[in-house]
Amino acid sequence: MDNTLLFDTLHNNGDRIACWYQQKSYSYKWLLSRCDELTRTFSSAGVVAGKIVSIISDYQPDSLASLLALIQLKAIVQPMTRLSKEDIARNSEICSSEFQLWIDENGFKDIRPTGMNSEHDLINALRCSGDTGLIIMSSGSSGKSKAIVHNLHQLIGAVNPSLQSRTVISFLLFDHIGGINTMLNAFASGNCLVIPEQRTPEHISEAISRHRVDVLITSPSFLNLMILKRCFENTSLQVLKQINYGSEVMPASILSYLTGKLPSTRLTQAYGLSEAGVIKTRSDDSQSTFIRIVDEGVKVRVRDNKLEVLSKTSMLGYMNAPSPFTSDGWLITGDVVEVRGDSFRIVGRDTDVINVGGEKVYPNEVENVILQISGVEDVVVYGEGNSILGNIVVAKIKADVDIDLVQLRREVILGCKKYLPLFKVPQKITFINEVDYGLRFKKKRQPTI
Repeated sequence: MDNTLLFDTLHNNGDRIACWYQQKSYSYKWLLSRCDELTRTFSSAGVVAGKIVSIISDYQPDSLASLLALIQLKAIVQPMTRLSKEDIARNSEICSSEFQLWIDENGFKDIRPTGMNSEHDLINALRCSGDTGLIIMSSGSSGKSKAIVHNLHQLIGAVNPSLQSRTVISFLLFDHIGGINTMLNAFASGNCLVIPEQRTPEHISEAISRHRVDVLITSPSFLNLMILKRCFENTSLQVLKQINYGSEVMPASILSYLTGKLPSTRLTQAYGLSEAGVIKTRSDDSQSTFIRIVDEGVKVRVRDNKLEVLSKTSMLGYMNAPSPFTSDGWLITGDVVEVRGDSFRIVGRDTDVINVGGEKVYPNEVENVILQISGVEDVVVYGEGNSILGNIVVAKIKADVDIDLVQLRREVILGCKKYLPLFKVPQKITFINEVDYGLRFKKKRQPTI
């Protein structure tokens, strides 16, 4: 699908509801009309093809229309959501953003030039191509955020419209590659986006019930939070036809719980990363953590147990970091995998690995064992420096209320010793009130040494 076909599809959707926001519906006809208004506004402000425009906004009808307007103008879009003023300024400086577009909960607020100008090679290449661009900022969990440059025209071209329109909740952030993919797929398929008031288990559950949402796209960590809040005890959530989960390894205990509570819901493990876009996959079944790539435009290979991807939707490169591409053009994903036939299972990120006396420990495999122990609600595992072993495994556990923590500690150690080799058993266990999650609802792990 190219840009022209995308806008033709939007026009054909006409009176179909494009989104729900603050209990009000907005049609595709309204979206196109608002897009035209904002296109004129942005043009008057000096936005032309190839200009970098930072959109400071979350999901909102005007942010959807603004994205379309910037696509129409062939600008380079840099979305930023829920960041501090310092982070916004730093990210804008990294990209030499030429305009800042501000949208709040009430709609379009302001667009103004920054006085900066980018002459980066990747940006100049986009300008020469005449295509729309996209800059995604990495979460920066392991240090400084990376500016990831995409050809947005190629991402649009890779969208496979749904066979039938669906109601999808816009859970992933506006500046997340999965959030961008959700919007593009909605535009191409005539889907209705439900914009929740807040990203909490309670608000997401209420929105699913109220709007009879078909598809929820989220992280395993957030699904666990919904389980802890007993959201799936409410049978109204059985309206969900599909749950797509990704960005983290899915614990088997959570997957088993969900298949029991939502027998008619298809559970699908998505695979994607900011550098490669969202790649079409297929799970062997709802309870399997193994997936296969079924995207015709994507090839995968595994070297040294690490996944590499060759895709037309891969980024052009980083603006402020070394290239992660091999000499023959494959993207090194950093995901460590276990291969079974033509399927693979994500074991963990190579940046999360804990080196214990020369042995590798992936936090997810330890968490998966601990989560299956009665009395454990949530857990985060990471490495802590040790003068003898290099690192030891540490587990922070959120326990059920009114449970004997001394006894639970014993059961955790015994359970880990039963299913894991000794070097993977946590040497330090502490109990906490809540596991810390980032804006993208992924567990925050303390970096290992």
